[in-house]
Amino acid sequence: MAGGAAVFLVMFTGLVVTTTLLVTQSNQSEAAALATARGLEEPTLPALDNTVARQDVSLLQSDSVAETPGLATPVEPVQSEVTPETPKPASIEVAAATFAPLGLGADHRYRVPSCVDYLDTLVKITTVNFPLGSDKPADADMIRARNIATAVETCEEVKVIVEGHSDRRGDEQLNMELSWLRAQSVIDQLQREGFDISAMQPRGFGAKRPINLSGTISGEAVNRRVQFTLAPRRASSTVRVSGN
Repeated sequence: MAGGAAVFLVMFTGLVVTTTLLVTQSNQSEAAALATARGLEEPTLPALDNTVARQDVSLLQSDSVAETPGLATPVEPVQSEVTPETPKPASIEVAAATFAPLGLGADHRYRVPSCVDYLDTLVKITTVNFPLGSDKPADADMIRARNIATAVETCEEVKVIVEGHSDRRGDEQLNMELSWLRAQSVIDQLQREGFDISAMQPRGFGAKRPINLSGTISGEAVNRRVQFTLAPRRASSTVRVSGN
């Protein structure tokens, strides 16, 4: 029995020793494995410094700005204070061809309108009327007669024939005399007002050229009148006409 106890003790001691060796060996293996694992780990990168990072970013931004062309600022045109003058179209004078039925010759057949044309128009619309049996012209009718006197003063080509007329009542010889007095009365009135009457000559036609044949009182009043015509100034004319 004592021998069995000794054997058990020897076996137990061997087991402890074996276990101890195994534990030690296991710890050494784990330590080696840990060291190997640490050796295989990637080194930790140091943290970037904020200043360096900002500097790199600014460099990247500056390079980007340099590479990107900037938009050109539009340049406004400078307005000149001096306004250019617009060339005016050259005026073109058109000579209107007019016919003057005054017997002034071929040189006056076609020409630019002149004082003769103005007078020719004026004498056609001018009439001076008179009361019955009177040689005193109506004041209102003398307005156009004054225009004729003004125009003929500066128109050396023609003269004005002042034609007197009467109505068809009364003695023929008296009407002839009265018609001439009416023409002369108009000229005298213009002379008193200061007009040059050297180019104005009176003529009397009596009742031989009526313009109203109705025979009424109003119609005969129209026949008592003075009218005007033009004639070349170089031609002679009869100052006083009777019986024609």
